[in-house]
Amino acid sequence: MIIEKIATTPKVSIGIPTYNRADLLRRSIESALGQDYPNIEVLVSDNASTDRTPEVCQFYTDTHGSRIKYIRQPVNLGATANFSKVLEMASGEFFMWLGDDDWIDSSYVKSCMRELLSDPALSLVSGSPRYYRSGVPACDGRWFNLLQERWWLRVLVYYIKVSDNGMFYGLMRTAQIRQINLSNTMGGDWLLIAGLSALGKLKTVPDTHAHRELGGATLSYRQIARSMGLSRMQAMFPMVSIAKAAWVDIVFKGAAYESRSIWGKLVIGSSVFGLILLKRPVFWILAMKFIIKKKLFPSV
Repeated sequence: MIIEKIATTPKVSIGIPTYNRADLLRRSIESALGQDYPNIEVLVSDNASTDRTPEVCQFYTDTHGSRIKYIRQPVNLGATANFSKVLEMASGEFFMWLGDDDWIDSSYVKSCMRELLSDPALSLVSGSPRYYRSGVPACDGRWFNLLQERWWLRVLVYYIKVSDNGMFYGLMRTAQIRQINLSNTMGGDWLLIAGLSALGKLKTVPDTHAHRELGGATLSYRQIARSMGLSRMQAMFPMVSIAKAAWVDIVFKGAAYESRSIWGKLVIGSSVFGLILLKRPVFWILAMKFIIKKKLFPSV
């Protein structure tokens, strides 16, 4: 039975990349260690923090032994590389990221694993995201399922529906996620989950939650660009940047799409490009003003 499999196997790795959040990190680690799923390892990669992060992590390695592994980077690698580091550390068959100021319900891993073990066609299972501002509930994130049979339809529906990165903190199959590079670009988390949707189905378990602090790991586009070393233009026009990156990922770079025909990738990539820009109608208003001003309408 599925319940028996959950009680014994397989191992789940929870990766927590962190930088200078010693106080909030405790809550994140405690929620990972407090899961009612028994076979868990917690992996913390410290991006050269200058606060008390090493002391906090040392406490947990001393008190929880092999259940938690801590590495400290000698220099700050940037946010994306630090997220990749915890994935490199993972020895579990399944993996999830957890923000260093976020926390998950004690049932989160077990609830997601129940779904993953019952359906090998699933690439990712996520709980429902809830957002907070300074510890006060702010809003619930948007959740949805991608259970369509055709890969391209799942990718298109994902880009239509996605509005936050809540699914990024779901449970994934480690072998699959390692096929997909986490891109150091605006919307790299969207690209990664879209890639997973090309490899398999995505599902949300609405009655277990990932609790996320706005302004922490959940940053503004400008803060994201700064933490990733991106240009001001990418921060000013994030949807244009994401649309371009998604098109390149689908058509040329993404390992999740490499077995697909070039024509199929061109059609889906171009469709996704337009769908992402439609998330910011102001872009189209400015474009139409430019066309009218420059008299670029074709003559009839």
